[in-house]
This record gives sequence, C-alpha cells and structure tokens, in this order.
Amino acid sequence: MADVYMENMTRLPSETFRLNQQFDLMTKNMGYILHPSLKLPPVPHIADIGTGTARFIICLHPQFPEAVFEGFDISPALFPPRDALPSSVTLSVLDLKQPFLEDMHGQYDLVHLRLLVSAMRPEDWAPAVRNIFLLLRPGGYIQWEECEFLNAEWRKTTPDARFETAKSMTDAFSDALHQQFQHGWNTLPKQMREAGFTSVVTDVVSSDRLPETRSDMTASILSLVFTWARMMTDRGTSGPLFGDHLGDLEKAVHQEIKSGGYFKFNIHVACGQKPPV
Repeated sequence: MADVYMENMTRLPSETFRLNQQFDLMTKNMGYILHPSLKLPPVPHIADIGTGTARFIICLHPQFPEAVFEGFDISPALFPPRDALPSSVTLSVLDLKQPFLEDMHGQYDLVHLRLLVSAMRPEDWAPAVRNIFLLLRPGGYIQWEECEFLNAEWRKTTPDARFETAKSMTDAFSDALHQQFQHGWNTLPKQMREAGFTSVVTDVVSSDRLPETRSDMTASILSLVFTWARMMTDRGTSGPLFGDHLGDLEKAVHQEIKSGGYFKFNIHVACGQKPPV
C-alpha cells in the first residue's frame, strides 16, 4: 500500500492531540457532526475511513450507542488503545484507494471521511468515491469533509495584530502541497454524482465562524506546518527555506497568534445518498 500521507506528514504519537483538537474545532464551526440531511436508522452500521485517532467514532457513539462502528486507516499508528473504545467499535487497516473485498459491499448505512487531502493524489478522488458507493447499503449515505486551504486568508482581530512570519510558513506549506490542495473540496460533489449518488448536498462554513475557536484553530494549523517543515529539513529537502531557524520562527509565530493574527479557511462538507432499491 502506497502511503501518500507520509510523504508530507507524520504519525508520531504527538500528533494525537493536534488531530483530535483539529477535529473538535472543525466540528464546532460546522455546527454538527452529521449533516442534518442524513437520516440514519436507529441501529446503523457506520464506517469511518481514514479514522486516525477514531475521533469521529468516539464523538458520534453517544448518539448511536447501539450502532456498529468500524474504523479504517492505511496505518494503525494512531489507533487508540482497545480499552479506550466502546465494545461495538473495531479498527482495521485498509487502503481506500484499493478495491474493497466483496464481502464488505452493501454493508454500511454511512461511510464518513474527513481531511484526507494529504493522503490523496489528484487521480485518487474519483475511484475512492466509487469504492465507497459499493460499501453502502441501498439508501446509505456518504459524508466527506475537506478544507479549502489554497484560498485561505490571514486576518486580524485587533489593529495591532501581526502574522507576517506565520503567513510565510503557511504559504510555504501550501506551495509544497499545491497540487493536492487543488482537489477534493471542489471536486467531490461532481464525483459523487458521477459515481451514482443522488441527493448530493454541499455545505460551506468558515473556520472562523465561532470567534472563540480562531486562536486554537490557527495554532493547530501552524503546529501541522512546523511538523511538516521539520520533516522536510530532516530529509534535506527544504533547501535554504528554513535553515536552522525553525525554533525561532515557531516562537515568532506564537507571538503573532497571541497578538490576534489568525488563519481563516473554508470547510466544505459533501454528502450523498446511494439510491434506495
């Protein structure tokens, strides 16, 4: 299995806090964990693909305590311990971009995915959507959330806020992943329709909808950027971009966030339904 994610990201244990925080902040700004248009049965069978820390499953379980949850990821590195999960949850290794076993076809009422852009190449999106279509029962749903990082903006909460260093870091990150960031958030609705999904709906919400999340969301994104920068530096692929100054740059960025500079981007939610028989 080709693990595209590891080309630019890491699955160190330290990533667990950032990923969970990022999930929670996105969910708060969205205002829901499941799109209101989704009508699941009382005891649904739910798959979370790219589950990572299983945060989606852990957060949704109280709404469907009798549901069967299955989390899948190309790597088990960030799976929580078995005793940290409800008994109805199983986590397994699976590659979304490969055809699924036939005994998985038609088994799920919902397949959920979030923020897989760093694990996807442009040509991966449409086949992945087709694979998910096969997993669903008639009438089952897909929900997929991705972020529009290419058109992100830096903003100020106070006249004296600064973000020059932070902007230079996020610009470098976006430039490095530019090809990947062009897809997903804007292509999924069309790809869902082409795969056979009906009742396709989209929702777009700003990451700064709730003012109280702005600082933490910005810090979370910059934590990701610095993890990437250190990885590139360790590999010797960053050239003179960061040099030996990452520690100083990180201190400057924290001060800029404290001053009121923050990162704003759009969160895109795409949902569709497999036609009932």
